[in-house]
Amino acid sequence: MISKRVVLVCVLILSLASYDAFAGSSAFYKEFNLIGGYSHRKGWLAKQKHGLKNSVGFEYLQKFSSEYGDFLTLDFQARLAYDPHQPFDKAWSIEFHEAWLETKLGLGNNIRVGHFAPAFGLEPVVDTHGTLLQTLARRDIGFKKDWGVAWRGILNNFDYILAMSLGSGMGFERKDGSYLITGRIGSAQTESFQYGFSAMIGEVLKSTSTSTFPRGKYADEAILKKRAGFDLQYFFGPYVFKGEYALGWDDSNSVTGAMAEVDYRVPFLQALELKLQGQLWAHDLTDADTVDSTIIVGASYELWQNLALRCAYFHDLHAYRKRKDRQVYLQLYFFG
Repeated sequence: MISKRVVLVCVLILSLASYDAFAGSSAFYKEFNLIGGYSHRKGWLAKQKHGLKNSVGFEYLQKFSSEYGDFLTLDFQARLAYDPHQPFDKAWSIEFHEAWLETKLGLGNNIRVGHFAPAFGLEPVVDTHGTLLQTLARRDIGFKKDWGVAWRGILNNFDYILAMSLGSGMGFERKDGSYLITGRIGSAQTESFQYGFSAMIGEVLKSTSTSTFPRGKYADEAILKKRAGFDLQYFFGPYVFKGEYALGWDDSNSVTGAMAEVDYRVPFLQALELKLQGQLWAHDLTDADTVDSTIIVGASYELWQNLALRCAYFHDLHAYRKRKDRQVYLQLYFFG
């Protein structure tokens, strides 16, 4: 059944891509990710805690156009991932990341259908597909991409996105009435100072897996999540400042989270970028002992074009329902 679904998706994509009557520009990117690390508590690690595994993949981007310009965009990004912590026959998985079609309606309005980032926080406007440092998306929602439909448009000098999705993440699943409604309005991404306001509500499923095939195991009951959030980015010379804040509820528990990051591109060595990030998450605002907080120090060095060597050190300051940990990761990443 899994193989039939994969073949069906691939046939559909190839059929669209080969439709020369409306073929426009296209791009094909190859991806390779090799990652390993060490945990003070768990020893050697072969994947990162938020799901980044050893993998190979690709991204195919196609724009369809007519004499009046492009009218349809296809983006399909997938990985074949390997988790050595699992038995060999269960260690392989297929992950769909970007997998959507978007059509233009005119006057700056677009409709997107497929698998994409929900319209909340920094995740819709930054690329964290292969990075060691992440946004608050997995804390806030539980995943970075979901299956659904979105409306994108322009309101005066602001961009906005409204999305409705299944609330299940990477797997195509709906149970216990799951759904997710998200919305974000923010300044144009061409500005040096960017900011956005977000809101979401949904019955969201929790999964033990980050794969599309085989399907992950989902909790029987969805979690009612409500959030309001604010995010920003500021580009200043060799610096990039990022931050986001969220406040809301998981069922009856009031929760809040914050992330702040600064990236620095070394002027006399442009291949080297240094990163510093802090994350805080409170699982219950009525209990001061339910806080997770982590400081992360990272670096990325471009060995060649499209090939980067990255490292990051994670240091827990507080840890809820677990022992504090210290982790270091090394990553070799190719995309191009």
